[in-house]
Amino acid sequence: MKRNAKGYVSTAQQFFAAYDAHDVDGMLGLCADGALGRYAPYGRESVVPIRGGIDVIWRAFPNAVPNFRVKVIELIPTDGNTVVIQAEMSGPIPAEVPGVAKKGQDVHIPHCYILRFDSNSKITRLDAYWDNTVLNNIKASCV
Repeated sequence: MKRNAKGYVSTAQQFFAAYDAHDVDGMLGLCADGALGRYAPYGRESVVPIRGGIDVIWRAFPNAVPNFRVKVIELIPTDGNTVVIQAEMSGPIPAEVPGVAKKGQDVHIPHCYILRFDSNSKITRLDAYWDNTVLNNIKASCV
């Protein structure tokens, strides 16, 4: 493993602890200037700046699901500057979704994150993948 692997893992742990605490400023402090991100369910070409892009989602999410939680299942460092994280996002659903969840029921959505780092252990790229089925069902029920 590269010399910075421990730093990368430490930054990833801090990032997800801040995410779980709804501390967006803490999350941003772990990202390099010019860091980019992509939430894959929004499309392959959905790469945007983290600052002024994805952070807007991070700030809005606690309003949509005030008690959401982030649980890291596994952190997998690679030989390079990348850490893969298996996580679970959970929280109470804000609306009744027939066949999926009752209003207020906790749902658990598995996520996979790929974080890439610079030599200072700052996040330069974040890619997130998740099963959008639950979210699509919630959206459809609100129409």
